[in-house]
Amino acid sequence: MTDAISILPDLCTGCQSCEMVCSLSHEGVSSPAFSRIQIKKWPEICVCMPIVCQHCQDPPCMKICPTGARNRVAKTGAVITDANWCVGCKSCIYACPYGAPVIHPDTKRSITCDLCDGKPLCTEVCTAGALSYSDDKFAIEKKMLFAQKIASLVRLK
Repeated sequence: MTDAISILPDLCTGCQSCEMVCSLSHEGVSSPAFSRIQIKKWPEICVCMPIVCQHCQDPPCMKICPTGARNRVAKTGAVITDANWCVGCKSCIYACPYGAPVIHPDTKRSITCDLCDGKPLCTEVCTAGALSYSDDKFAIEKKMLFAQKIASLVRLK
């Protein structure tokens, strides 16, 4: 099991601070397009949802990747993409139950949260308390709430 960024979607205000700090720390630019966490917004029902890799115990994105570009980092347990092997086929995006992998706008390769080497910056800038970095037991409970929230939003469409 791995630590994860836990999400309480009801607390997200859609401020995008998490996206900005992520893109700035990884890419040197402040742009949601370069962020490894994405804020999905449903303005018609006033809902904002942070979408970030949950580093599944048995990641479907790793199984489906035709080049083996998706790997788990031993130190943090984060599931990341090796850009040298990724061909940008998007299989990982389709396989992910959270829709967490995104395509880098410049390289056209998939990117996901790398947990900032064990200190996720997004959790530090989230003043609303929607994001936190927690231990396994608590993270599993929050993951279940997150999955239930996504399922209920999908049913609205």
